[in-house]
Amino acid sequence: MKLNQTNIEKELTDYLRLVNSIELPASQNDNLMFIYSLKRKPLGSGPYPDVSLFEASNRIFSDIVILFGVQRLLTNPVVGNVRLPFTEYEVALGVEGGNDLRAISDSRRLVGEAFNVAPSFFQSKKSSMIRKLQSQEKADYRLIIFNADGVKNPDYYIEKSEPSMLYLPVNIWVDRYNLI
Repeated sequence: MKLNQTNIEKELTDYLRLVNSIELPASQNDNLMFIYSLKRKPLGSGPYPDVSLFEASNRIFSDIVILFGVQRLLTNPVVGNVRLPFTEYEVALGVEGGNDLRAISDSRRLVGEAFNVAPSFFQSKKSSMIRKLQSQEKADYRLIIFNADGVKNPDYYIEKSEPSMLYLPVNIWVDRYNLI
């Protein structure tokens, strides 16, 4: 999907509407069976109807980080002291393998990854994404977008950004309510 100033708000709104259409599993008297249904029973609705609520939640939160991150980049293309030259980003939601986002402007290239992770897993996930981005094709910019609540000091990552590795923390809760 290609995102730019013209379509980002609509794509975000449509995605959030789809998430709100999910029919959540009903609680059961047997807690173990309920937990099992959360972990294994396909939802049957929303952006990922063929996976469980547990798996869909992971994918949805990563997608939301991508969408709000790209919205932020299209609105304000500066990360730390780096101004990005891109007016359109190609994103891949819910996929494993490949990059979550790419952008090209003239001869400048960006590759990026995005994730939403608990603070206890942030460092290992970040390290894994850095290795993935550094092992890929030549790019002028490498970008990691992540949930701001995954770290104690999101501004630290913005400040240490440079073209070879940019960090964009996204506060999905603030961004979501600014969208509405």
